[in-house]
Amino acid sequence: MRCDACDRKTCRNGNPCAAKPLPEAYGDPGILRTMRVASEIEAEFYGVKNRLEEIMEFARRMGFRKLGLAFCIGLEEEARYVGDILSREFELEAVCCKIGGLLKSELGMAQSPDLGPASCSPAGQAAQLESAGCDLAIVMGLCVGHDTVFYRTCRLPITTLAVKDRVLGHNPLAAVTCPYVRKRVIKEMESKQEHQGGI
Repeated sequence: MRCDACDRKTCRNGNPCAAKPLPEAYGDPGILRTMRVASEIEAEFYGVKNRLEEIMEFARRMGFRKLGLAFCIGLEEEARYVGDILSREFELEAVCCKIGGLLKSELGMAQSPDLGPASCSPAGQAAQLESAGCDLAIVMGLCVGHDTVFYRTCRLPITTLAVKDRVLGHNPLAAVTCPYVRKRVIKEMESKQEHQGGI
């Protein structure tokens, strides 16, 4: 499917272009409850609450009392503010990406003198939040790929507060919403394709 290229989007009115059976997941009471709570928040606070406020409202309505924050050390200042806000109402477990002091050399990973010897440990973050008994994991600024490992290994419900983009001030959508950035990205891709085609 290429929904991104569809101008009609008849599915938004309950008329899908390709009829599919209802996924089995929606028969799970926990999944169905999560969907209903998400729908309540969207209906009541659409365009009113920001992402952090929506996460807190979601946690309240789901009955989550202990939240886990998995954050990148590059966003430690922001994590401190988020932790201060969340801990005013919820029990909080906050885990930095460098937990456990895992060395890049131990896993045969690329190293840069500018970044130090310790690797991020997204699986370690997930394990810590699980062992601490968190009800919900909140991802904040994990690197591309490290976030993938976190999502893959964490068995808790997960939501994302922020994603990292070192170039665009943690606003990756600027790559498509800002015409100057978008043009540069496309130009670089076209240049690379031309170079590869000429080999």
